[in-house]
Amino acid sequence: MFGVWSARHALACAAAVGSLLAGCSLLVHFDDQPGDTCRDGGCGDATAEVSPPKPDAGGDAPLDADPCSARPDDASCGAADPCNARPTCQAGHCVQHPLEAGTFCAYNGACQCGYCDNAGSCSKSHACPEGFNWEAGVDIARCCGGLAVLTDTNANCGVCGVKCMTAGVSSVQDCQLLSGHYQCVNCAANTECWSGCCAIDTTPYHCSESNCNTGACVAGLCPAPSRCVVGMGGPNYCTYD
Repeated sequence: MFGVWSARHALACAAAVGSLLAGCSLLVHFDDQPGDTCRDGGCGDATAEVSPPKPDAGGDAPLDADPCSARPDDASCGAADPCNARPTCQAGHCVQHPLEAGTFCAYNGACQCGYCDNAGSCSKSHACPEGFNWEAGVDIARCCGGLAVLTDTNANCGVCGVKCMTAGVSSVQDCQLLSGHYQCVNCAANTECWSGCCAIDTTPYHCSESNCNTGACVAGLCPAPSRCVVGMGGPNYCTYD
């Protein structure tokens, strides 16, 4: 295993007194050292046990999926949704808080509305309630009788169910804006108005949601679920707000 001795080392050992073991060290010449292929342990014992590589700590190490494992109780652990309030940490676990069953959660088109179930899912779909505002930002976009309509017509003037008389009357009415709200205008007599009151204190004359004698709102006169609101500087009107 020590290679071939050089001639120079052999002469040195022959001249020594005593046995070879006492006078000579078995030195390896620089030229006899292992080549590049054997450096760094490359020529070691092939049968030696090789230590397996250490596992990568960021590889298959198990991860705690619960965000509340290191958070205090009542800390937020997620976002709210149409059927659940914001979840919070409780005893190291993220706990959901479903809203009350029947809470509105989605408009599904064609005046069909989604509602939350007991499990906090938006799954139940039924007809939207009368007067439901089916387009946000457009106040006259309402569900009337299960249909998506605009309440600026003679069939539904201002709110669902207010009808402007266009036949069998001495003066044909029309649904028009009056002080910012749609009203049936051009009435000629109380009996020709849906409300039983043709207000003549302002022009054009209009069918009023009021007591014609006092000008006060009449409870239950506006089609449910709308209600009468006293106009500020203008006539009273029905609204869902």
